[in-house]
Amino acid sequence: MAAAKLRGEAVGHVLLVGPPGSGKLTLASILARAMGANLKITIGSRAWSGSDLAGLLTNLEGGDVLFIEDIHRLRSVVEEYLYHAMVDCKLDVIIDQGQNARSVRLNLPPFTLVGSAASTAELSRGLLSCFHTVEDMGGYGVDELSAIASRFARFLEVGIDTDAAGRIGLSADGTPRDVLNRLRLVRDYAHVKASRHITVEFVEAALKMLPARVETPSASEGREAILSQVRREVWRRDGGKCAKCGSRNKLEYDHIIPVARGGSNTARNIELLCESCNRAKSDLIQ
Repeated sequence: MAAAKLRGEAVGHVLLVGPPGSGKLTLASILARAMGANLKITIGSRAWSGSDLAGLLTNLEGGDVLFIEDIHRLRSVVEEYLYHAMVDCKLDVIIDQGQNARSVRLNLPPFTLVGSAASTAELSRGLLSCFHTVEDMGGYGVDELSAIASRFARFLEVGIDTDAAGRIGLSADGTPRDVLNRLRLVRDYAHVKASRHITVEFVEAALKMLPARVETPSASEGREAILSQVRREVWRRDGGKCAKCGSRNKLEYDHIIPVARGGSNTARNIELLCESCNRAKSDLIQ
């Protein structure tokens, strides 16, 4: 962005990849504000036509940021229009039909397209190649989620202990939106208890009220409940051995915060334990 400002240009196109609630629209808003540009927001749809896209693009002003949510849902014919607009800032529009059909080339002002998608695999190679930057929004760590919980607490005008924010961050599904949803539940629980300050005890009690998820405490009790990519990530992170004693025998995938207490099925909340350590731990939160 600093280089684009020095040259007086629009920022290169950006693709934000991540699950819903990971902050893609928020980051697009930050980019537009930092560049002093307008932010236009729309949702990708298979019902779009070339004329729909033309109407959207021709209303952009120089330097505007166009955010297209679920950009992978665009039809291939619309992608072709968008491809040329992103690369050359030009748009070829077909006017009339049959023998009277003709192509009109429109020059577009420089703009920044920010697209969002759940994964890069959902985009065609041609469209994917138009993005100068591809940013993964799915890599929030527990410390980041805890910091987000503390920040949200200030907006909700409620105090929160550091340990309580950490517990919310650890139990969340890895997205800021889930952190906010859990924090609101805990905030409401604390208010009912006549307190405007959130403690770990309030967090644990409130999270027990969440509906049970389709999850199990360990892999041996239902391996399919934990996604295969999550199991692989946990296995690599823990080095294929028990996180407690280092044993490599009879390993199981165990939830750090049990599902019954609001724990999630993400890698940050799962560790490898041998059968002995897992049984000794029981259902305790450590």
